[in-house]
Amino acid sequence: MLIVGIVLSQSNVSVATPSENSPARDLATAKSFAFGGVGVAGLMSEGERNLRAVLQRSDASQELRAALADTTLAGELYILVGLRRCDPAAYQKIFGSLARPNDNVEIARGCMISREPFRQLLSEIHDGRFDDFLSRPPW
Repeated sequence: MLIVGIVLSQSNVSVATPSENSPARDLATAKSFAFGGVGVAGLMSEGERNLRAVLQRSDASQELRAALADTTLAGELYILVGLRRCDPAAYQKIFGSLARPNDNVEIARGCMISREPFRQLLSEIHDGRFDDFLSRPPW
């Protein structure tokens, strides 16, 4: 990563990084992955709220790609859902070169919190199973 930074700085190319308190930065540090109403009250998860905020920005793709450099597995999943929505070409490129660890990720579906394989969730994202959530108006 240091070499990439040196090369980019020598060729006068800047790489945007999400600011410390940005929704993209918060996405990258997400501890769990959840869409739709979660918990007893059926509230929108913080991750979904942050993703929606990033997607409202004109530079959403750039913000998401920058946040991908240092992210949790749950954050990576949110970022992929976002890129699939706002920049399908970047999504395809990243999805094709993505490491696929065997780790489990905490996920909330309704009132149920569990751990599911990262690879399975990647497959669900690629199949578009989370696309509909972002098409719905926030509540």
